Amino acid sequence: MGMYARICRFIDIMHSPLKPPLTLLLPLLLLVSRARLSPSQPLPSRDDNLWTQMQTEDLLQDNSILIDGAEMRAHIDPPEVRRYFFLVEEDNTPVSIMVTPCSYRIHWELFLMELPEDGSGSSAADQLSEQRQRRHPNSPIGAILKSYSGFDSSKYITYTSPAGVYVLAVRGLEDATNFMIYCTTSPDTDHYYPELPSDPRVDVTSFSKNRVNLAWKASPSETAYQQAIRYCVSINTVRNYHTWCGVMSRTGGRNRISSPAAAATDKAMRRAARKEKKRKGTTKARSVRPEEESDLQIECVGQKTLHRLTNLEPGRKYYIDLFAVDESTNRSTAYAGTTVTTKPEERLPSKTIRLKDGKLRVSSVRRVNPLKIFHFPVGDTPQTVQIAVQPCSQYVTLEIFNGDELLRESVVRKLKTFRIKKTTGELTIKVKSRLKKVAHFRVFATTNLDKFPFPSLPRDTRINVYKNLRQCNSVTLAWLNTKEDSQYCLYKREDRKRTSPGSKVETDQCHAPDMRKKNDKVLCRTVVGDETNLEVLTEVISGLDPDTTYVFDVYVTRLGVGQQSLAYKSKRVRTKRIC
Repeated sequence: MGMYARICRFIDIMHSPLKPPLTLLLPLLLLVSRARLSPSQPLPSRDDNLWTQMQTEDLLQDNSILIDGAEMRAHIDPPEVRRYFFLVEEDNTPVSIMVTPCSYRIHWELFLMELPEDGSGSSAADQLSEQRQRRHPNSPIGAILKSYSGFDSSKYITYTSPAGVYVLAVRGLEDATNFMIYCTTSPDTDHYYPELPSDPRVDVTSFSKNRVNLAWKASPSETAYQQAIRYCVSINTVRNYHTWCGVMSRTGGRNRISSPAAAATDKAMRRAARKEKKRKGTTKARSVRPEEESDLQIECVGQKTLHRLTNLEPGRKYYIDLFAVDESTNRSTAYAGTTVTTKPEERLPSKTIRLKDGKLRVSSVRRVNPLKIFHFPVGDTPQTVQIAVQPCSQYVTLEIFNGDELLRESVVRKLKTFRIKKTTGELTIKVKSRLKKVAHFRVFATTNLDKFPFPSLPRDTRINVYKNLRQCNSVTLAWLNTKEDSQYCLYKREDRKRTSPGSKVETDQCHAPDMRKKNDKVLCRTVVGDETNLEVLTEVISGLDPDTTYVFDVYVTRLGVGQQSLAYKSKRVRTKRIC
């Protein structure tokens, strides 16, 4: 029987439903060992090409024998337990065994069964009796050396291992997952994985509300052994990922570096997983874990040891991991992960402004300070309060409180008044903006309703032009009366952009006559007494130039109290070209 056939026979026995104690199979494993050491079948070396060739053979698709210096990739589906065997044939041999989970947490235990010395003259029965005495009383396999549960890559290492069989028992704790096993008898010289520097930390050199600057030391595999190493940073808001294959399993393997050896072992691993599922039958659907829906992102930066992460959210905790990845083999090593919480959104504290009764206040809100708070004292006697808010160009939102009670809430696009009846104490007026632009506004509050400063505009605030009265040097305009004792002032300006007369004119609602140029003024007209009953007011504007576009504005001010002006909607008119 050849060496591979003996190995497979040994695995079949261990995987059979009636598993005998390992001590009873020790002579068979020794036989396999001698077969591997025979001149015709030398011990497999750390030749990756040989390992790839072995993995592609159908004979070893379910191989549980771990090869010295080669990485095995495996798959496990809970609640099964899989065992893997690594033979050490000489005493005082350095041994390192590393297990790397990829998708979900696993639990593994490592046992050692020492081999009896050859030439001792003892019988097989004596050897088996000696093994039973060495075995841990609670272990069905042998002396337990290490156990581990979790996500991380974990290693067992010794420099004085006795001759024996290491038995690695692995089971999944959550769901079907892939993992990797690497065993070597030369842990200090094989450089199979990229090595970490003496300080493997990732330093956060600075951070703000939406970016983080990182720095780390280069891997000795790059600086000392001239290996092609690239550095990849992963960031998410769920947890640290301490293995590169764990990151790849969450991202579907994008940005992965492939190699012939990795491709062959992956293919064999997937084939073994499919066969195992067929043997067990249909498996139940697994639930989606929260980290599977995380915002995990990967940024590979070549050989740089400085990197900036951008487009982060303010006030958010991020988990950051760094991996040194061999570009030719995709083997990787994780640096020590870190966390950082970005700075919160910088918002200036809202200053509280005290409103005086009957006094108009001009203010503004902007993106960095989107809230203004005003307090208006009412007193202990119940009174009716009238509040007015006038946005100049951008709309604002308004909230009026009495203590913790919300009294009014509104989106304000033009002058709007609110009447709060029979209130006491102090009113709080909050003006907000959600726009990026600066929003200017005017706010007013009073307990004397006769001192309201603004005129009462009609519902229709358009300025109309009589088309049949439009001439080369004059136009006739009309607008609705406010039915109050008021003053109307008419202004004009030439529109040098030659915009279409029918297009809309953007108007600053807070714009007042005193903000206009003196030569823009056409006339001011006072309407009192019986004229207040007129529905429409008209004016003829002469002295204009032919074929010229003008913008006309009408401002109205209520006579008596307040003297605050409001503007009608601007009107664009073009005079006739030929008359």
